[in-house]
Amino acid sequence: MNELHQNQGALSSRLGGARHTQKQPSDLESWRGVFFEGPESDQDLEGDEIPVWFVYIGDKDAEPLGKVYRCHSFALAEALAHRMAEDRHLELVQEAMQA
Repeated sequence: MNELHQNQGALSSRLGGARHTQKQPSDLESWRGVFFEGPESDQDLEGDEIPVWFVYIGDKDAEPLGKVYRCHSFALAEALAHRMAEDRHLELVQEAMQA
């Protein structure tokens, strides 16, 4: 048991304790936001043109960092974007408009 307490300093440094040397990203590099964009043109199964909106979490350059949600309703896409921003405590960047 005494041996365990003597090795805590080594474990702490391996787990990122007080001797953490990894470079931390700046706030700008690690910034993320919820992006709500559109409409863009899409086609339904019958070939008719329909609008589509996109909602995703992106970086400072608006590049998606994961799944991109495609919505065929402005109201549903807007609700999704607001919910994602609220749940994740991220800024909402709304560049979408109704079709």
